[in-house]
Amino acid sequence: MSLCPACRSISVPNLTRELPLDHLPPWLWEPRERPKIPRGMVHLEDARQLIASASAGCSFCDLIAYAVLHETNATARARSTAASQSLSSVDERDVQQLQLCLAQQPIYLQTNYDPVKPSFPEDGQPGSWHIRGLKAHVPVDQGVVVGRIRLYATSDSQAGSSCNIIGRPPLSSSDAPEAFHLIERWMSACLAKHQLCQHSLCGDVIDQDQPPLLPSRVIHIGEAGDTGAVRLLETHGMRGTYVALSHCWGPKDHRPLMTTQASLAKHLASISWDALPRTYQHAISATRRLGFEHIWIDSLCIIQDSHVDWLNESQRMGDVYQHALLTIAASHAADSSQPCFFPRPAPARAVELPKAYLHGQTEESIYASILTSDYVAISPESGPLASRAWATQEWLLSPRMAFYTEGSLVWSCKTVSQRETGASFHSTARNPRWKNLVEKYSARQLTKQTDRLIALEGIRCEMAKKRADDTYCYGLWKNSMPDQLLWYCLRPGERHNCELELPSWTWASTVHGVRFLDMKGAKNTCRGFRFDENKKSLTIRSVLRRIPKLIRRTHPDCSSRSAVFDDASHSIVSEDLQFLIEADDGQHIGWCLMDEPEVRDGDVYGIHLMSKVERQQGHDGNRTKLYTESILLVQRASNSEDEEVEVYNRIGVGRISTTEPWLKDCVLQSICIH
Repeated sequence: MSLCPACRSISVPNLTRELPLDHLPPWLWEPRERPKIPRGMVHLEDARQLIASASAGCSFCDLIAYAVLHETNATARARSTAASQSLSSVDERDVQQLQLCLAQQPIYLQTNYDPVKPSFPEDGQPGSWHIRGLKAHVPVDQGVVVGRIRLYATSDSQAGSSCNIIGRPPLSSSDAPEAFHLIERWMSACLAKHQLCQHSLCGDVIDQDQPPLLPSRVIHIGEAGDTGAVRLLETHGMRGTYVALSHCWGPKDHRPLMTTQASLAKHLASISWDALPRTYQHAISATRRLGFEHIWIDSLCIIQDSHVDWLNESQRMGDVYQHALLTIAASHAADSSQPCFFPRPAPARAVELPKAYLHGQTEESIYASILTSDYVAISPESGPLASRAWATQEWLLSPRMAFYTEGSLVWSCKTVSQRETGASFHSTARNPRWKNLVEKYSARQLTKQTDRLIALEGIRCEMAKKRADDTYCYGLWKNSMPDQLLWYCLRPGERHNCELELPSWTWASTVHGVRFLDMKGAKNTCRGFRFDENKKSLTIRSVLRRIPKLIRRTHPDCSSRSAVFDDASHSIVSEDLQFLIEADDGQHIGWCLMDEPEVRDGDVYGIHLMSKVERQQGHDGNRTKLYTESILLVQRASNSEDEEVEVYNRIGVGRISTTEPWLKDCVLQSICIH
């Protein structure tokens, strides 16, 4: 590979200098109140030279041109592969079109850097730039186009160890020696540096100085050099470090190897290597190569046909994952027959920039390639495991996780989420707020619908430790009512398919995903709540009023009033669950989201739960008050006559917005919901 004079001048010092202010184009300035002087360097003085330089053999000019086409041309992006990142793989018409657009202005190179961001897992040095890539600003007739390029250095180089260049080369495979070395570095750095990762979900400090109690059973796998059979071990209070596995069980005809009452004795003696499914073999191989002797795998460490053992172990699940030194996640394996270590395509074409990094008298190379990562292949949240309900608590409770995705190795602890290449990774899986947790969990799949609440039991037990004065009410927390009562279904709730006899007021009585209404700025209008666990009832002290009329959103009368729904942002909700609330005088005063598309005959009532008052500009220019009242929609229960008090069932949620409080004249009462 050859480089033109402009590309040979690329170096870390040149890329990090403040640019001269003379004739600096406006698009280089960051849109902020007090913009900093842009840093970077001029590449080619005339952008029109770019294609000619690439055609003459300059590999980095070729990379810039390809990066620009990759950003701006969907066809070129669709055809690109990791191994074909050059203009030779692009349609000649696309290249000609780019040439015609290039303007007679300089190309600027700017780095993506953050000098104050802490490095991981390297210690770094004061004043390091933390450069992860650069942007090539290429001027065109109608403005500027930007090509994004990733920079990296080898791990044993001064450029990498100093954290001036924080990108790392992609791994050749997930089971390569350097992959396990990287996991070891991640673990060591996390254990040494991360205070947050030393606390449990409830805030207790996890003692790192002595090994934790092992789970009731673990798989004893031997030492690093072992390759043969493993065995189930009953621990009886033993202490030790261990790894946990998070994986997909798969459909009924692809169930993993399980321990049952009949196979328990056999598994305690030995489990042959050939009997283990592929996911387990890979997880055990990784555990051995990381130097651990024990791994916890749910299907083998819980007696699957013993309801008593299963209940006991499910309640200890929080401790199992919280005290595992590492959790291995088979992110893209849909069942246990699939691998952790997926085969990978050829790595992205990299351009070497020699002498780009200077350390004393030493000159080192850095490398450049295009950011063309397939997000689905590298993201843990895009793999089959992310759709598994049990994974919710496994991911939230585990202090450290190594995700084996189809295209990348990904680290996630409570402090840092990072891909193998050093790029940061945003993970939503560690948000401990209950409503966020329920929204993510409720849409995930369960092998057994009866596990709808049990699969959250580990998290519930942990949260209960810091909610000593609170009561858990079938998936909701009493002290967080009424806010947590205002959930809505994304699709018909299908309560008739719920195998649990749960009250209608809990989201767990439905079988699909839910969301919560945004209650920002709203105040609680209820006077109290009483929860009766035996009767599965919730009594709310509030006001109740009959809803005059409901009109389906799909009804022709709603078409001209669709703006009423804009406040709700309900594009993700099934349209057959959306209704308009109409007052007795025909005025549209609000909307509601029903749990099921069909509403049973009989009056519908709204229970006032929360309220917000805002001022809005009227047509006459005067500001008026707007009262927004969030309500729980209920109907009288069909068996209500058999009860000592009148009983209601929840059927949905809604909001009413009027210039006078719609519920102001209603009488305070105790309303019982089953």
